[in-house]
Amino acid sequence: MRINLACGDDYKEGWVNVDYRDNVKIDVKHDLNKFPYPFKNGSKNFGADVCYIRNAIDCLNSPIKTIKEMARITKTGGEVIIHSPHALSYAYLSGLEHQHHFTENTFNDYTMKEFQMDKILKLKEVRFVYVNQWKKYIPLKKWLKIFTRGIYDDIEFRFEVIR
Repeated sequence: MRINLACGDDYKEGWVNVDYRDNVKIDVKHDLNKFPYPFKNGSKNFGADVCYIRNAIDCLNSPIKTIKEMARITKTGGEVIIHSPHALSYAYLSGLEHQHHFTENTFNDYTMKEFQMDKILKLKEVRFVYVNQWKKYIPLKKWLKIFTRGIYDDIEFRFEVIR
């Protein structure tokens, strides 16, 4: 099973598509600000293989609770994928409902321990996703981001559930 949280217009065939809106095609109607989510606990042999959320976690009331809930419903060894506008992107800065920001340093060891996520999730990969493909060729982004906004578009975090 693969779960697509806050699917919006991105209905994925073969996935369980979740959203709270009536004007989009969904499989399960649920407000992601309400806990628990309508799925059973994951375990070694049961749960979602992949739990995915795109461009919505930054708009929810509690990203930490959301991430823990995603881990709860994903089976051990499964993957939690969080895709969000980068904090320095124009998409993030111009979004009306954006409440939380994400950068490549969001899920460092200290943060994972502080919010008790280090025992349930292991960060496997952080990657930049470019809507504007030409941006991937900008040199020295690591330092330029300090002085300029809009150098990044989106960011994606891939975790393995290790509980």
